[in-house]
Amino acid sequence: MKPLMTVVVGLVVVLLDLRIGSGGAAFDLLPDPVGWIVVAVALGRLAHLHQGFRLGAVAAGVGALVSAPLWPGPDLLGETAVWLGILEGVVDLVVVVGTLSGVMAVLPRRAGSARTLRTTYVVVAGVYALLAVGGLVSTGLVVLALMATLVSLVVTVVVLVFLGSTSSETPDPARTSR
Repeated sequence: MKPLMTVVVGLVVVLLDLRIGSGGAAFDLLPDPVGWIVVAVALGRLAHLHQGFRLGAVAAGVGALVSAPLWPGPDLLGETAVWLGILEGVVDLVVVVGTLSGVMAVLPRRAGSARTLRTTYVVVAGVYALLAVGGLVSTGLVVLALMATLVSLVVTVVVLVFLGSTSSETPDPARTSR
């Protein structure tokens, strides 16, 4: 499988929660740390092509470490789970931005689309973060934060589809010199 398609698969594992059990102590059948490791290895294979891929690989490794305590269930960690969740969101942002930056450099034909998606992803993440924090202060902002969550999900799906579509165009790490 091409490295960018492997990144897509790893990010899907991270994004999907298939929990068994009840409440916040439910066990996730698709462990996020495994998804982050898959992403780190795939981006590591592309790291020699551009520093964005290298940054994404390192961030994904951090994501594996950060998400490991969350895997058995966030309720087991109490308030620490909130901070780990925020940190995992930052890791996700860095991975996507680094990966799209790498695509911009390696595939000039796709650079415009990658740049647009990268900017959109950052803006949506920033707006979501502001609304989520604002939702702690005002219940009116909670509704906007929920809407931002849906927008964020749509943008994430578009990014994943884009990365999947560019995977066949990315140079094969086995054939490129290091």
